[in-house]
Amino acid sequence: MTPDEVLAVVQAAVATVLERDPTTVSRETRFKEDLEADSLALVEIVEIVEEELAPRARPGFHIEDEDLDALTTVGEAVDYAVAKL
Repeated sequence: MTPDEVLAVVQAAVATVLERDPTTVSRETRFKEDLEADSLALVEIVEIVEEELAPRARPGFHIEDEDLDALTTVGEAVDYAVAKL
């Protein structure tokens, strides 16, 4: 998958969990500061992203909890997911 395709998955997950317009979510969007996403919301977003990407990912694709804490922007999350695919 391309980074743009993964970005679209993350945007859709953010839109679902946080009830945001996905077009307002960019690579520079910060999860906590801009989206005001708490840890529960982030876990829900990750679950959706994992589910959507799993059919196209390597077996065992998973976003680690400790790595999640280090991802501050949507772009960082996209790059992380692309690297793990």
